[in-house]
Amino acid sequence: MTARAEPARHTRFGGMGMNEFLDIATSFPTAIYSVLLLVVTAHWLLSALGILEIDTLDGLLPDDLGVDGADGAEPGGIGGVLLKFGLHGVPVMIIFTIIAIVGWAFCYFIDLHVLSGMDLGLLDVAAETATAVGGLLLSIPVARAVLAPVRRLLRRYEPVTQRPLLGRYAEVRSPEITQTHGTALIDDGGAGLILQVRADVSGRFVRGDRVVLIEYLEEQNAYRVISGGEFEQL
Repeated sequence: MTARAEPARHTRFGGMGMNEFLDIATSFPTAIYSVLLLVVTAHWLLSALGILEIDTLDGLLPDDLGVDGADGAEPGGIGGVLLKFGLHGVPVMIIFTIIAIVGWAFCYFIDLHVLSGMDLGLLDVAAETATAVGGLLLSIPVARAVLAPVRRLLRRYEPVTQRPLLGRYAEVRSPEITQTHGTALIDDGGAGLILQVRADVSGRFVRGDRVVLIEYLEEQNAYRVISGGEFEQL
């Protein structure tokens, strides 16, 4: 535990200076989440530069964190813990980022407004430890609430098996379909899947038209589409 400068502790209820801020941020318990914040910030910066992928950490862990257990069975280890708390289905770095932000804010303000004004003596370490645990416990429901819509969005855009989609009808969602751009919505019984689609003749299909997926273009991760009439003549 990093020792705090006593004068700073007695002035925390006054004006906030940089030294005072650093004193709290680098002291236990806030320091735990400060380190985690630095790690996730570095990861996002490297991801933005193209050096790392967003889900790099997932591949370093032994469990499949992005899916529920195979054949209905729950995964064990870290994946099982995340599934239990409703934190599955998204890259684990997103989970750590939310935990870092919520945990850091909780510990920082509790230290600033509560711990700094109390003379706990021997109970000081126990109170700081409880604060660190409290930050983690608070971050779990917050992360679960934030990740619910994110998980639905990721599932909507996640890669799908190509062959079963061939021959399916879809509705054009983009203003038009060209040889290089275009999207269409296919009904999967749920929220629907938005797919990249291409047409041999640009502008032939516009928003609202119904088309049929007939070929998967692996290089573009898209589908070639034709009209329903053409499909029936094949």
